[in-house]
Amino acid sequence: MLDYQAENLILHFVTMDDLTEVMRTWPSDHHPLSDAEAREAVASMWENYERNTKGHIRHFCLAVCGKERPGTIMGWCGLDGSRNPAEPEIFVLLEEAYQNRGYGTQCVKELLRVAVEDYALSGVHGGCAKENIASARVMEKGGMERYGSEENGDPLFRYTAKEKTGA
Repeated sequence: MLDYQAENLILHFVTMDDLTEVMRTWPSDHHPLSDAEAREAVASMWENYERNTKGHIRHFCLAVCGKERPGTIMGWCGLDGSRNPAEPEIFVLLEEAYQNRGYGTQCVKELLRVAVEDYALSGVHGGCAKENIASARVMEKGGMERYGSEENGDPLFRYTAKEKTGA
């Protein structure tokens, strides 16, 4: 599989060659993984890649790397179809050092493009904690529209694919 390219980023399909970085960064909000745990995580990602089909996303996870340092994982992004494979939820998890630099917006834009062009999805959902104003802005700047909120006030976002019309 070929990696996806954004303005300053590579959205990378990890392989066993990336184990050191996977051990260091996956999942980004927990402790570092052991070699065995990292191998299991990579194997699970590849199982999911193979199960994803047009119109149906099981789980689609990519490492976020900078074009200037392609071997360094800055975070993770993707689409999670565990609740609704036809309209998955978008996620972007960047290490703190890489936040507030426009990388999240680049991830959202590229993931929405991939969802529509490569997987023929009609829509993508997203959400964040109401206190996380930066994440809400990333979704909006990336092309998603706020359409409501959870009972606790957390905002909800949606991207709807536009129908192509012939002239």
